[in-house]
Amino acid sequence: MRIISMLLSALAFFGLSGCRQEKGGVTDHTNPLAPKTIVSKDISEFYATFCLAGEWSPGRDTIFYTFEVKPDAAGVLTASESAAGVSAPADDALLTAVQQVIDAHGLAALNGEYRTTAGLPPEYWPCTLTARYASGEKLTFTHDNDPRAEWAKELYLAFADWFAAQGIDALQPPETVVGTVTNVQLWFKDAASGRSYDYGIWSNVEDEGRRVFFRYVDGEKQEVAIADEEAFFAGVGEILKRHDLRSYDVHSALYGYEVTEEDRKNPFSGALQLVFWFEDENQFGIHTSAESTIDDLRPLLSELIDYFDAFFEGD
Repeated sequence: MRIISMLLSALAFFGLSGCRQEKGGVTDHTNPLAPKTIVSKDISEFYATFCLAGEWSPGRDTIFYTFEVKPDAAGVLTASESAAGVSAPADDALLTAVQQVIDAHGLAALNGEYRTTAGLPPEYWPCTLTARYASGEKLTFTHDNDPRAEWAKELYLAFADWFAAQGIDALQPPETVVGTVTNVQLWFKDAASGRSYDYGIWSNVEDEGRRVFFRYVDGEKQEVAIADEEAFFAGVGEILKRHDLRSYDVHSALYGYEVTEEDRKNPFSGALQLVFWFEDENQFGIHTSAESTIDDLRPLLSELIDYFDAFFEGD
């Protein structure tokens, strides 16, 4: 037993697991003897590669971001991200932010893990994190990527915000691009005032498909024909352009808006349902009961409600 123990210790020392299994498309090189606690907080070098869902639009959801902190050719400790092609001299603020993510998600407990599955879609291909410390300790793991992993989201934001502080915005979400609006729907039950609002467009089949703008406010229904739809939707578009809606992109793993547990269980629940359709067939939509999200959106909601109500004045 003593000989076996010494052999396992030697394998661990050289970074080998002594365990190799390839069954059913799964490759496992996990080192069971890797320490699950890292004492040091002083990162000397760092590497991570992972994929995040929907960053920032269809077509980018299989991009793997690779973040590194290591000395450059001149020996200057440098932070970089290869997909965006950015780099800058690293500092303690960045390394502290990275360590905070590691601690917050208990990533040291994954140390030594190496387990991947063959044949998965690109966004689930292996992701890796490696941190080397001034103490000589090392944290490393590799496993199937989770495109919505919380630690990866927070790590991305730690680097993105740090680069932005250095004047490099390449990892920030792009400016909101609003195309030509072709339809809109707003349903809002305002807990603060107790009022309810419902606005939208419907086609009257009996009247040769004439499009009618309707509203229900506190249960009272009204309809109005829109004389100039192009001007109407242009006005909606101008309102959207005045608000930064990037943080409410439902497709974004990083900035998806908050939803409640009831919203997840019941797709017909929600205190707020707001949907815009665009000429290029894209949509922007929010469905939530979370008061924090609704409070953040109140300036937009107020503008939209005032704009819509103006079309019913005098009716």
